[in-house]
Amino acid sequence: MNSALNLLSHALGLVTHRPFKTLAVVAPALVVMCGVGLTTAAFAPELLTLDPANPDLETIKSAELALVLLTTFILSYALMAVLWHRHTLKESHKPLPMSIPLVFGYLWRVFALALIQLAAGIALVIPLIALGKTDAAGPALTSMMLTTFVTQLLLMWLSLRLSLILPAAAVGRPISISQSWTATEPLSRSLWGVAAALAFINTTLSALIMSFGLTRASHALALELPIYIIEGLLIFSVLTTLYARQIHNNDVG
Repeated sequence: MNSALNLLSHALGLVTHRPFKTLAVVAPALVVMCGVGLTTAAFAPELLTLDPANPDLETIKSAELALVLLTTFILSYALMAVLWHRHTLKESHKPLPMSIPLVFGYLWRVFALALIQLAAGIALVIPLIALGKTDAAGPALTSMMLTTFVTQLLLMWLSLRLSLILPAAAVGRPISISQSWTATEPLSRSLWGVAAALAFINTTLSALIMSFGLTRASHALALELPIYIIEGLLIFSVLTTLYARQIHNNDVG
């Protein structure tokens, strides 16, 4: 029941079974995202064309505007996650009414997980980069992509083990990080397959975006924003499926 393929196919089905319903559910968040994207393209286009591998921060004209835009985008992304978790879990888990404390409870958990991932990422990336540099015969791009994939694989697996706290918070029934870790222990091996698939998708799409060498902000926005939204919905659906199965021993969808 909880094989990697089963988890991924079920999560994908949640997103694609009724695509117009999916768009309607997350529409408030999408409106904010698109607004942020268009504002960025108009007033801070350099943010959309930064090289993620080697960003030139000196090209940023207004650090204050960049911070506001980034914060608003993060908030809209979190809103999309909350709306999607609540929708997919509404039939069997009866979410508590939406409230400001509930949203902030979700956000601080997002930041806590981000700090854990940042610490783990720093611990992983430094030795991986060092290993990549010793392979002088290999092309730099190949080494970079391999480092990116391995890092994302490990961080994605860690995230899947810890992130059941997010759908739980979205429906107003919070659990601890240790409870999430314990609940996902029985399928920790299967989650390596899920993490590998998600890391592969993310790495491949990142490489595809970089291969276009987009220099116009409008083109970068048109390509990247839909990818971020689709990736997000897929990951949120994986977490929803895991939460329902491991915490409540039932399914969604």
